Amino acid sequence: MKISTFLGQADVTIAVPAGPKKAVLISLVDLLVSNHPELDREQLLQVLLKREELRSTGIEEGVAFPHGRVAGLDMLVACFGRCRQGVDFDSFDGKPTFFFFVLLIPEQAQGSHLKALARLNRLFQDVSFRQRILDADNADLVFSEIIEEDSRC
Repeated sequence: MKISTFLGQADVTIAVPAGPKKAVLISLVDLLVSNHPELDREQLLQVLLKREELRSTGIEEGVAFPHGRVAGLDMLVACFGRCRQGVDFDSFDGKPTFFFFVLLIPEQAQGSHLKALARLNRLFQDVSFRQRILDADNADLVFSEIIEEDSRC
């Protein structure tokens, strides 16, 4: 599964605020809703916050994969955000989180999101890739880096 099948160029931002977890999620949900007006802002926010209550989606090496099942979706929807300052996202390694890849999963999905998460995890294991994303000056460049790295995997 290629990332370009569920991530559009407009769904990438480098303007994630350096604030609490909820503020990060709000900014990412607002990006999603601005590009996908059929989505319900409050529903998405509640889905992501509820998932974070179970266990943080902040893994390690500055990466988080907030995700959740959303009623009414017929396909995987995603966005990516970067916060150059890093935020406390309750990551497993206790370090700041810089990269946030949100996945909205159709309620009836049967494992496609697991393939997407595995692919994303492989991409973000690469230190040089993470550094290029962190150093990028604009969202278009970040999107290009993601798509280029995805084509190599």
